[in-house]
Amino acid sequence: MTPTTSSLQQPATFARTANLLLAIFLGAIAIRWLYDMALFFSMGRDGLMEADSYGYFRNAQAMVSQAMSGNLHGWAWLGPDHDRMPLYPWLLMSNIAAFGSYAPLTTVLIQGVLDGATCLLVYRIAGVLDQRIAIPAAIGAALNPTQIVLSGLIYTDTLFVFFVALFTWGAASWLREPSWKSAITIGVGLGFAALTRIVVAPWVPVFIVVLLLGRLFVDQVRRRHVAQLAAMAAIFCLGILPVLTRNVTQYGSWQLTPQGGNHLAFWIVPLVREAKDGTPWQKSVKKISKRLRELDKQAPPRNEFDEAARHAEFAREELIKLGLPAIIKAWTIGAAINLAAPAIIISPLVEKLPRTGFYATSGDTMTKKIVNFMFHSDNALYAWALLLGVAGVGIVRLLQLAGGFYLLRQRHTWPVLAMMALWIGFILAANGPIASPKYRLPIEPVLCVLTGAGIGMLRRPKGSEIVAQSAAYKRA
Repeated sequence: MTPTTSSLQQPATFARTANLLLAIFLGAIAIRWLYDMALFFSMGRDGLMEADSYGYFRNAQAMVSQAMSGNLHGWAWLGPDHDRMPLYPWLLMSNIAAFGSYAPLTTVLIQGVLDGATCLLVYRIAGVLDQRIAIPAAIGAALNPTQIVLSGLIYTDTLFVFFVALFTWGAASWLREPSWKSAITIGVGLGFAALTRIVVAPWVPVFIVVLLLGRLFVDQVRRRHVAQLAAMAAIFCLGILPVLTRNVTQYGSWQLTPQGGNHLAFWIVPLVREAKDGTPWQKSVKKISKRLRELDKQAPPRNEFDEAARHAEFAREELIKLGLPAIIKAWTIGAAINLAAPAIIISPLVEKLPRTGFYATSGDTMTKKIVNFMFHSDNALYAWALLLGVAGVGIVRLLQLAGGFYLLRQRHTWPVLAMMALWIGFILAANGPIASPKYRLPIEPVLCVLTGAGIGMLRRPKGSEIVAQSAAYKRA
């Protein structure tokens, strides 16, 4: 039989795509490594570390010292800081053991490779929706400033977002065509994401419902689909089981970490109060610290989980007093800032410029505070970086909005788009009024897909092509 022209073209097309993806992967790594090297050789290890980074590093160093002295055993392998899940400390610990004083640099170089892999996962996610937008989405991820900046910092975010992209790809694939492979991919992604940051844990039950409803939209839910989702949930539970077992047996708590209490008391409550009456965040924190110390003296907590529960109870009472309108206002402001803030302002090259920080900026209202921070900064270079960055983010958001409308015109994309929209909403709700480009990184894979779709709309705006794509999807 004589091979057809199309059959001869397929291997060549596959080879071109593979070469292009390899170029995107290597290009993404090169960009991140050049940025990392510039930070390291101009600023030393401080160029790769921010406030929380030093705590991560000290804990990992303590674990290495324990391991070398033979004292790291049992629950100690989960780390000395119960506020943190163990996967990132293990990454740091292995780098410290292998590379010593160069561990900050080698860690961010590894993060650069992981982020390059995240770009490939973005390609896969976009390809499930529309293969024509997959390459632009991957290129958008490779050039994404938020990913580049955070991959160069000793933070959990880059590792976390890799697993977020993994379970998002698995979920998009499962919604298109349920399989054991995609279900296991989801479970593995969720399990390792939770071992990095606990924010994903409350998402899991919501996620299962979203997947079931998405499948109902396409077709009926069968027994094997339920079994696949049960396997996904089981893999996730196995991932967090060691941490949960330690906390229950050692501290009598079913919480994965005790950080929620302090988060509510020292961040959420002060920011909601600031949104309500303009009380500066620092002033509220001082008052709350004093009141909680008095409570702890009256009845000393048994352990940090007990203390966290007490702080959480105090915070809930304060939030009730502040009222729902103030909470909604604070969450709305936080979400807007998280979506609009440019990544350049958390790059050490800009962040370490002498200036007044956002939470220390004066202003009778949150609006005045934002205006003062943007237009009346005490450092002109920082102000220009901020303003130009905001303008750039605004242009990209418009492109992403157009991409969302482009994809909505294809009915088969609706279940995946709904899942993505709910993930964005979940992350913005989980972050609440705490504002930084750092906190939007978990939704960047989705935003990059929308960027690719926006580019696709500009390149192929004709409705006839969308119909052709939908027909091709049905045939597949």
